[in-house]
Amino acid sequence: MQISSNSSKFKNGDRNNEDGSSLLSSEEKYKNLVANIPGAVYHCTCDCTSPDGELTRTMAFLSDAVQEISGYPSSDFINDRVRSFSSIIHPQDRKNVDATVKKSVATRTPYILKYRIVRADGEISWVYEKGQAVCCEADEARGRQEIEGEIEGFLAARVSPIASSLCRVVYLDGVILDITERKRAEEDLRNTKDFLNAVLQNLPISVFIKDAVEQKFIYWNTASEELFGYSRDEVLLNNAADLLESDHANYLQAQDLEVLATRKGVDLPEQTIELPHRGKRILHTKKVPLFDDSGAPKYILGIAEDITESKKTETELSRLAIVAQKTQNGVIITDAQGCIEWVNEGFTRISGYVLAEMQGKKPGDVLQGPQTDPLAIAQLRSALAAGVPFNQEIYNYNKDGKGYWVALSIAPIYQETGELEGFIAVHTDISDRKQTEEVLRKSESYYRCIVETASEGVWMFDSESITTFANSRMAEMLGYTVEEMLGRSLFEFIDCESREIAESYVQRRREGIRERHDFKFTRKDGSHLWAIVSATPMFDGEGEFSGVLRMITDISDRKQAEAELRQTLKELEFEKFALDQSAIVSNTDEFGAITYVNDQFCEQFKYSREELIGKTHRLVNSGYHPADFFKKLWSTIRQGKVWRGEMKNQAKDGTLFWLDTTIVPCLNTSGEPHQYVAIRKDITKRKQAEEAVQLSESQLRSKNQELAKALRDVHKTQSMMVQNEKMVSLGQLVAGVAHEINNPVSFIYGNVMHANDYFKDLLKMLQLYQQEYPQPTPAIKQEIEEIDLNFMLTDLPNLLNSMKMGAERIRQIVLSLKNFSRLDEAEQKQVDIHEGIESTLLILQHRLKETAGHPKITLLKQFGNLPRVQCYAGQLNQVFMNIIGNAIDAVEEAMETGQWAEGELAPIPYCPSPTLRICTDVKYEQDALRQADSAVSDDSIRHPSHIVIRIADNGPGIPIDVHKRLFDPFFTTKEPGKGTGLGLSISYQIVVEKHGGVLRCDSAPGQGTEFAIEIPVANSQ
Repeated sequence: MQISSNSSKFKNGDRNNEDGSSLLSSEEKYKNLVANIPGAVYHCTCDCTSPDGELTRTMAFLSDAVQEISGYPSSDFINDRVRSFSSIIHPQDRKNVDATVKKSVATRTPYILKYRIVRADGEISWVYEKGQAVCCEADEARGRQEIEGEIEGFLAARVSPIASSLCRVVYLDGVILDITERKRAEEDLRNTKDFLNAVLQNLPISVFIKDAVEQKFIYWNTASEELFGYSRDEVLLNNAADLLESDHANYLQAQDLEVLATRKGVDLPEQTIELPHRGKRILHTKKVPLFDDSGAPKYILGIAEDITESKKTETELSRLAIVAQKTQNGVIITDAQGCIEWVNEGFTRISGYVLAEMQGKKPGDVLQGPQTDPLAIAQLRSALAAGVPFNQEIYNYNKDGKGYWVALSIAPIYQETGELEGFIAVHTDISDRKQTEEVLRKSESYYRCIVETASEGVWMFDSESITTFANSRMAEMLGYTVEEMLGRSLFEFIDCESREIAESYVQRRREGIRERHDFKFTRKDGSHLWAIVSATPMFDGEGEFSGVLRMITDISDRKQAEAELRQTLKELEFEKFALDQSAIVSNTDEFGAITYVNDQFCEQFKYSREELIGKTHRLVNSGYHPADFFKKLWSTIRQGKVWRGEMKNQAKDGTLFWLDTTIVPCLNTSGEPHQYVAIRKDITKRKQAEEAVQLSESQLRSKNQELAKALRDVHKTQSMMVQNEKMVSLGQLVAGVAHEINNPVSFIYGNVMHANDYFKDLLKMLQLYQQEYPQPTPAIKQEIEEIDLNFMLTDLPNLLNSMKMGAERIRQIVLSLKNFSRLDEAEQKQVDIHEGIESTLLILQHRLKETAGHPKITLLKQFGNLPRVQCYAGQLNQVFMNIIGNAIDAVEEAMETGQWAEGELAPIPYCPSPTLRICTDVKYEQDALRQADSAVSDDSIRHPSHIVIRIADNGPGIPIDVHKRLFDPFFTTKEPGKGTGLGLSISYQIVVEKHGGVLRCDSAPGQGTEFAIEIPVANSQ
C-alpha cells in the first residue's frame, strides 16, 4: 500500500537513529491497519474564509480504497493534485456536506454523512462518511513546531486556519464507505412496500387489520372506505364500538376473540350488517390471525366483500326463470353444438313438441321443412358457427306437420372465460302478422297512390345507381320532371365535393346496411337541396343486390336554420331573454353538470331549479337511447361542433316526451368548449305522427319491392317472346327456302339418271358408227380432234356422277333444314333426338371447317342407343343451336388466347387442339312394382326415364362469378352486338319449364365446359 504524503524531514540533527526506527515501525503498523479497514481512510485540512463561505477540504492522506469507491486513484486527490475530493461530490449534495462539516467543527462533535458521488465512469454511487474534527490552539501549535521541528508529509502536509473567534487549527480524520448496494436494497424494499400498499389500496374488496390486544384498526384500505362509509382517518386507532351500534360492535368483537382463541380463521359466507351510512348490507367476511416471531397472535387480518347486489341478482335470475317458463313466446336453450337442453311451455304450445321429445336434438332437424327458406337456414348456421346473434323470420313446421311463421332471435351465451357455452333462442309466433302482410300486399294500387301523393320524395335505383323510379314530389324537389330523372345516375345530382361520401354510402348499401343520414343534392338550377335520406338496400330472390330505395325529406329550411342559429349563438347574451320565453334552455359546464335552466325547462321536466343545478342530464334520461348515441353526441360537441338531434326524455313524474334538441358548444380563447347551451323543443306530437308514417312507409317499401320484381319478370317475359318470335320467323324462312330448293333439286336429281341412260345409248350408237364407218370424212375427223372426243367420252360419265352427288347433297341439306325448323310440329311428338343434333351440326358445319387463321374444329360424336322421345323437337333444336354455338365460340376464344382445358378433371382432358364432344346416353329407373319382392337389381327389366345429351368443349372454362349468372336473362360476356344474353336463358326455359328436364353446366377456369341436358322420355308436361 502506498501512502501519498510529503517525505519526513527533521530539522533538528540531534535526533538519534533509534527515534527514526520507532517512527518507521509505527508508520508500518499504521499502513497495515489502514489497509484492512473496509473503506477509504483520510486525513485532510479544511479552510473556510468566512462562516457563510465555501468549505475547502484538502486531502493530506487518502487510502487506496478510494479507487474502488470512486474509480480515481488516491494520488489524484492528495493536495488536489488532479482534482479535489469535493469535485466528485454530487452537486445537489455539496451544500449539505459543507454545512454538516462546518457544524461538526464548530461544536467539536463527530459528523456522519450520506451523500452521492460521481464515479470516474459517470455512474452515481452512495457513500457513508464518518469523521472527527481535530482542533488545537494556534500558540500551542507554534510551540510544538519549535520543539519538534517542521514535519512534512503524513501528519502535517499543510496547516490552514479556519476563520473563527478562537483562531484554532483544524484537521479532519475520517473514513468513507461505499453504501450503494445498501441504498439500492433500501430503495427496492421501499418500492416493494409501496407496491404492496398500492395493491391493497386498489383491491376491489375491503381489507382491514386490527391489533390483537384492543382490536383497534391499524389499516383501512380504499375499498373499506367505499364499503363501510368511513374514511381512513375516522377508523384508524378506533375499534368497532367507536363506529357501530353496541349490538353489532359486540358481535364483531366476539368474532375477533374467537379468531384469537382458536388461532384459526373464520369464514362467514353471508353476514347481514347495518351500516350507518349505507344501511343494511350483506357481506362475505373472512378473518384470520397473524402471529409474531414468537407465535403469539399480533394482528387480525379481515377481508370483506359486499355481495348484496349478487344476492339480488340471484333473486332476479330465479324470477327470470319463472318468466321464461311462463312467457307466451317459445324459449330454447342449447349447448355450444346447438343441441337442445331445455324448452319452455310456450315452445311446446307453439310447436307441439315437449322437452323429452326435443332434448339432445338440433331445432333445425325437427322444425324445418321443404318450404323453409334455404338462405335463411344458411345464414342461421353461419351465425351459430360464428357464435354471433341471429334475428330473422323463418318458416317452421309443428309436430302435426302444419307450417307456421316465427320471428327467431338467437343470442350466444358466453362463460366468464369467453368460451361459448351455448345459445338461447326465442320463438315468437307471427303467423297472424304474415297473413295480415299478405292482405296488405293485395292493396298495391292503394299504396302506389300514397307514393305519388306523399310529401316525401321516393327515389329508386338499380344496382348501378341508375334511377328506375321517382315520384313527382322527388322530381319537384330537384327541379326536374320524372321523365328527365329516369335513367340518370345518382351522381348526376351530386356535386364533386359530396361525391366521395356518396360513393361510400352506395358501398354500404351493397353490404346490406340501411341507414338514415343528411345529404346535400344539386338541383337542376345549380342550387343545393339538403335532405334527410332514409336508404334501404334491395335484394332479388337469389339474395343478389338489385338496387336501393331512398326516401327523401327536404330539410333545406332546417339546414338554413342551423346556420342562422350558429350566428345567433354569438349574440346569445343579447337575446337570452327572448330565447327563454320560446324554448327549453339549459346550460352545462364542460363536464356536463347543469349550471342554468330556464322556467320552461323546469315546467317540462317537473323539477325545481334547485333540484337540477349541479346535476347532469342523466337525471332526465329515459333509457331509450343506447350508450353509443350519447358517445357520438359528446364526441361532436367536444370538437366544438353543434349537435342537432331528437331525444326522448323523462320528467320527474315519469312522463316520456320527445324533444328536438340543439346543443351548441361555447368556445374559450383557445378554441376549446368550456360550456354547452342546449335548446330544446317539444316534438312529441310530431314523433307520434312520424311513427305512424314510418309504419306506412315500411308497408309501402314492401309493396314497391314486389312491384319491382313484377316489372323485371315482365321485361324478362317480353324479351323471351321477342326472341321466340325471331326463332319462329327464322324457322319459317328456313322452311320456305328448303321447300323452294327441294322442287328444282328433285327435278335435277330425277333427270340425272335418265341423262346417264341417254348418254350410254348415244355412246353405244357412236361406237357402232365407228365400227361400220372406220374411215370418217375429213370434216368429221377435224371436228373429232377439235372437241377431243376421246376425253369427252371418258369425262362425261364422271360429270354425270358429280351432278348426281351434288343433287344428293342438296337434298340432304334441305331435309336437315326441314327437320331443324319443325314448323309442322306445334305439339309434342316422339322424335329421334339424333336427327335434331345432326341437323344442327349440318347448319353449323361451316364454323367447324378450317379457315384462314383457324384450324379445323374436331367433332367427337359418342351417340348411345336412344329411344324416341316425346318433346317439342323444334324448341330442342334451338337449345342445341345455342349450346353448340357457344361451345364453338369458346374454342375459337381458346385459339386466340392459347388457353386450353388441362388436367384429368376437364371434360376433354389433355387435348391442345380445338375439340367438341357430343355424347348421348340413357338414364334408367327401376320398376318398383316388379322389383318389390326382389332385393337384387336386374338391368334387363329397367325402364328408361331420361335421355342425357352432353355437349363439351376444351375451351378456357367459365369463371365462378360468371357461372352464377349463366342462365340470367340479358347476361352476356360477349362484346356488344355479338350476343343478346338470352340464348342460355331461353334454353333453360325450354329444357326445365317446357320439358320438365334439367339443364346443368359443369365448368371451371382452365377446365373446359360441359353442358348436360336431361329430357324425360315420356314428358308429362
